[in-house]
Amino acid sequence: MKRLIIILLFLFITQLSYSQTFTQTFVDRCTNEVSIVNATFINGSATVAFYNKIRTFTYQQYINGELQSWLNETYLWWSNLSPCSQQTSQQQQAQQAADAAAAAAAAAAEAEAAANAASGATNNTSGSTNNSSDTTNNSSSNEGESSGSSGESSEGGSEEGGGSDEGNEESGESSEESNDEASEDEETTSDEEKKEDGEDTNKKKKKKKKLNPIQLNADVLGLQNPFGNYDTAISFGASQSSIYGDVLYSANAMFYSNLNQASLSLGTTKMYLNDKYKVSWIESVGIGYSNNYGAQSVSASFMRLKPMGKKGTIGMGLNYSTNFGKLIENTLISFGYNFLYANSIKVTDRLMYSPAFILAHTPITYATKVDSSLATNDVMFILSNSFTYRITKTFTINFGYTAIKSTNTDIPLINSFMIGSKLPF
Repeated sequence: MKRLIIILLFLFITQLSYSQTFTQTFVDRCTNEVSIVNATFINGSATVAFYNKIRTFTYQQYINGELQSWLNETYLWWSNLSPCSQQTSQQQQAQQAADAAAAAAAAAAEAEAAANAASGATNNTSGSTNNSSDTTNNSSSNEGESSGSSGESSEGGSEEGGGSDEGNEESGESSEESNDEASEDEETTSDEEKKEDGEDTNKKKKKKKKLNPIQLNADVLGLQNPFGNYDTAISFGASQSSIYGDVLYSANAMFYSNLNQASLSLGTTKMYLNDKYKVSWIESVGIGYSNNYGAQSVSASFMRLKPMGKKGTIGMGLNYSTNFGKLIENTLISFGYNFLYANSIKVTDRLMYSPAFILAHTPITYATKVDSSLATNDVMFILSNSFTYRITKTFTINFGYTAIKSTNTDIPLINSFMIGSKLPF
């Protein structure tokens, strides 16, 4: 009996476990969210979850500071990818560049199509003008023949009649000719006045109609953050082109559902046409402003594109941005560049597909207050896919998918989806 009791006590002691709980609180400077980290060590180990990262630590690793170091590294990783970080700002600028590139390629295709249509209309007009001149020549010759026959008849009449009759006839004819000339002068004057009035009216109409109607668009976007979750945003835009389609003005505003992020961008796209009314070069200039949880950014960009017909459009751009705000200790100034390839493919009479591929690099970032610069070799690759379905001549629906991948291993593949519509105003 004593032996049985001793065995039971031994088994109970060997199964005895101990536990200890470790708690630490982190306050996010960007979103002001409070994260509480709990590590409960059972049997000498604990599993810790912090900002979508999970790791198991032993009690000895907690004692020697490995757990604390991992928490600090994870918090720094999050800070570099947070909504108010410079990386997020560059990501947004890269996505805006991709959207602008796809829009510029589509606008170039539309401008070239309009120019071709105008060229065809000009040729048709010149052809009709030649036909009208031929008709005029034919009518002139007919008038000459009729005048010749009338002259013969008048000569015959004069031979048959007497002298007094000839005088009366001549005086009557001269009075009739003077009346006809007076009426012709009045008609010529009235025709010239009407022509001048018509030209003035056309000039006034042309002056009034220098720009095409404003085109409005509204898009709903699902933007993936670096942690895999999706944020919802709504975008409102307006664009207007010149009557010849060679200049395009655009404005766009985006608001996030969290009410802590917003952006505004303005842009101008100029298309240069050659003698054959085809687009030879495209220049695009844009400025933008964004606010992410109080971290603000102002950016400017310039892009020059070369259309190559059905082969697509290639281009290169330069960009500048300044990041500042209460969450940024040192105002940061960044300079970068990007290369672009875009195209517009007509799938059906109603469906247009506009892909764009961009390589973006921001090699230099300068901190103003500490007078230091940071160089990086990390490159962003952006693939934009835009689909436009035309329901009527003026109303279209747009679908889009954009993927952004950085060579920085800490930044995962980021996806975004868009659906919207365009309507002339």
